[in-house]
Amino acid sequence: MTTTPSWLEADLGIEGVHIRVTTRAGGVSQPPWSSQNLGDHVGDLAEHVTENRQRLQDALPIRCINWLRQEHGTLAVQAVDDKVPTADAQWTQDVGRALAVLTADCLPVVLIAQDAGCVGIAHAGWRGLAAGVLESLIAAMPVNPSTLVAWFGPAISQPAYEVGPAVKEAFRGVLGDSSANCFAPSMRQEGHWMADLCALARLHLARAGVREILGGGQCTHSEADQFFSYRRDGDPTGRMATLIWRS
Repeated sequence: MTTTPSWLEADLGIEGVHIRVTTRAGGVSQPPWSSQNLGDHVGDLAEHVTENRQRLQDALPIRCINWLRQEHGTLAVQAVDDKVPTADAQWTQDVGRALAVLTADCLPVVLIAQDAGCVGIAHAGWRGLAAGVLESLIAAMPVNPSTLVAWFGPAISQPAYEVGPAVKEAFRGVLGDSSANCFAPSMRQEGHWMADLCALARLHLARAGVREILGGGQCTHSEADQFFSYRRDGDPTGRMATLIWRS
């Protein structure tokens, strides 16, 4: 039986803008990547990833999907042609060009101009977030930050995201004391912290001038039937895609 790609939709009420988040169901990959793995760097068979990506593109009302080679960095690029640059954020003003980032606990962040004339997306793990990937994307997009709407896709939630003291210090170095409320002491290991990625991203966005921030209510770690999770499943595991496009 042929399965069809599975995804979740987010409706922000902005006409002509569309957001999808794929789930782990509806693909052809075998365990431990079952079944709609879209990551081509996690050890899955290349032909399975290619088929999953093609079936997803065919099922959506778009011209193409622009993928990235993500590296937990800060580079933001304009999506053009079918190039696959090494970057962690991208933006476009084109109609029908879907922008994608891959995640399995990291935070996907979508940025939309209120007039729907420009959209962007970023892969925000803690390293990229602390280093300024959201600020890089905002600076690259040809719009005033105050006119942007941000939306957070599924990511690991604070109760599941334990980090060492170096992560907490990295954000304190960038955000100052305001980052302290984004960390709670770990009950599992002394000196470790439970980090709130969404709260940290909100601070970064607010400092950059973004006023409207939505989403962030789903946890990849706890929703095993829906999402891949690197923290929960270990390596190897698959990747979901968050996509945004204009119509």
